[in-house]
Amino acid sequence: MTTLSTSLILASGSLARRVILEESGLTLHLRPVDVNEEDLRKTCEAEGKSLGQTAIILADAKALKAADAGLETDFIIAADQILDLDGTAFAKPKTLEEAKHHLRALRGRTHRLQTAVVLYRGMQKIWENLAVPELTMREFSEVFLETYLEQEGEALLGCVGAYRLEGPGVQLFSRIVGDHDAVLGLQRLPLLQALRAQNIILT
Repeated sequence: MTTLSTSLILASGSLARRVILEESGLTLHLRPVDVNEEDLRKTCEAEGKSLGQTAIILADAKALKAADAGLETDFIIAADQILDLDGTAFAKPKTLEEAKHHLRALRGRTHRLQTAVVLYRGMQKIWENLAVPELTMREFSEVFLETYLEQEGEALLGCVGAYRLEGPGVQLFSRIVGDHDAVLGLQRLPLLQALRAQNIILT
C-alpha cells in the first residue's frame, strides 16, 4: 500500500503495534530503540507536564532516536503509553510480585491509558495524536488474580498495567470506553489518515 520509495519505520519492538500496522497492509522496517523512560518521566513530572504531555514527549524521544540511526527521508512511527490512575502513572512492572500489586491497585477502579503516537520525517515531527481510552477493572477474586498471573507469567512484565487485552487479561475488565487500538498501544485510524495526508499510502 505504500506509494513512495522512502522507508516506513516503526520505532518499537512491540508485537501488538507491529501486528496492528501489518494487519492494516503497511510494509514496515522495525527499528526498536532504547530510551531511558524512567528518567524522562521524572523530568516531565518535575517540569509539571501532564501525563498526556509526557506520553507525547516519550514518543518523540523514541522517534528522534530512531531518526538518528536512519536517513532524512525515513518516515518514522513511534508511540508511548502511560497508565493514568487518578493522575498517578504506572510503569511496566519489573517483577510478577509488582504486577500483582499493580492489579490489586487497579481492581474495582477506572483508569486511563494516555496513548501517544507521532509521525516524523527524519528529525522533523509532522503529526501527533493522543488518545485516552478509559478502562474499568471488575472486583476479581484473589483466586482469579493468582491464576491469571500464573497463566500469563513474565509476558506481563512488558505490559503497562500488567495486562494484555489480546489474551485472558480481557477478563479483568467490566467496561472499556474508547479506541480498542489505543488500548493495545497504537490508534491506527488517525495514523492511517496522517499517512494518506503525506502520500505514503494510497488516498
